[in-house]
Amino acid sequence: MTTTTQPLHTALTAAVDGRVTTGAAPGASFQTGIEHRPEVTVAATGPADVAAVLAVADRHRAPVTVHATGHGLRSPAPGGVLLDTSAMSRVRVDPATATARIDAGATWADVLAVAAPHGLRPPNGSAPSVGVVGYLFGGGLGLTVRSDGWAADHVRSVQVVDAGGLRELTDGADFARLRGTGPVPGEVVTAVTLGLLPAGPLTGGGLQKVLGPADEPGDPAALRAWVRWTEGLPDSVSSGVAVVPYPDLPFLPPHLRGRRVLRVAVAATTDPAATDRVLAPLRAALAWDEDTVAPLEPVDSARVYAEPETPHAYLGDGLLVDGLAAAGLEHVATRTGPMVVTGIRHLGGAAERSPRVPDTVPGRDAAYVVGALAPFGPDVLAAGDAHREVARTLDGFTARSTGPMPAFRFGPHPV
Repeated sequence: MTTTTQPLHTALTAAVDGRVTTGAAPGASFQTGIEHRPEVTVAATGPADVAAVLAVADRHRAPVTVHATGHGLRSPAPGGVLLDTSAMSRVRVDPATATARIDAGATWADVLAVAAPHGLRPPNGSAPSVGVVGYLFGGGLGLTVRSDGWAADHVRSVQVVDAGGLRELTDGADFARLRGTGPVPGEVVTAVTLGLLPAGPLTGGGLQKVLGPADEPGDPAALRAWVRWTEGLPDSVSSGVAVVPYPDLPFLPPHLRGRRVLRVAVAATTDPAATDRVLAPLRAALAWDEDTVAPLEPVDSARVYAEPETPHAYLGDGLLVDGLAAAGLEHVATRTGPMVVTGIRHLGGAAERSPRVPDTVPGRDAAYVVGALAPFGPDVLAAGDAHREVARTLDGFTARSTGPMPAFRFGPHPV
């Protein structure tokens, strides 16, 4: 502990109930490519701790960085105080109003587990391990976004701590900003009240096809088939597609090693029979290697996109587009070289309709969102090379872009 850190540590220890440690306390972060290096870490236990941290940090002129799960981490804590909210994970469901009160550190998995016994589900996204509050700041592109709109559209109230104390927001400019743009410096969200949805009917899963070797140009026909299928979808069906050029590495399953794989994700708020009727043209268009679309319990929603659950280092970016440029689709299907995962989500439907209480969610005028993500590290790419590969992948879609997708920007980026 340095002579400059000691007064800050002492003041925080006296002011909060949570644990105070020097430097970065060991804890879980999904993004391993960025390492926080604060002077002091505080494991907050509630809004009172958060208010105390902001007050002490202000007196000591120390910056405060808020951290929960680390999925959307973009930069390390620049010294100062790391405010860890992960212990603030309480979730309370009110079945009478179909709402959940969710504390700052709770994940979607926490909410799914508590809502399920009441026949309810949240407007969660593709990865249940993601923190709820940070997800809502970016709008929240949920599994059923075309049926139910953006997750931020369902926020009923936000509890926020700032220099003025503890506030509960239900309308106004600050309420709109927090639902789609996020907090400003010196402002920490400590809880939200979120509207819940009926648990069913819900059908979901994926269709997967190996397109060929990852080190050879692929055929764009499969990707185009998905695009054509989305053009006539009812609002009850939400979908995305990912193209993954797997490297030839020994820890991967044999059927994926060195292969280019296309995977379509489907989440429908209809029963299996109705979903099958909508899926029929896509199922007929290609000989799929795997088809897991079936009745879906909300707590099992991770199987829709089947995203990695192991922490790793990654960098990504995204674009909102009003259509999918042919050059972009061609590049995704045919590119060779370092691993870049390209994902496209279909928007429209309820995603384009504004909620009764305005928010600042981007993308109401977009038809799709395109994201590119690259792992980086000693065994793969340097961060700078990963950024260039991601940018090159997105370049093909810029002709139809309506703006950036901030929630799809992950990891370190050049200033």
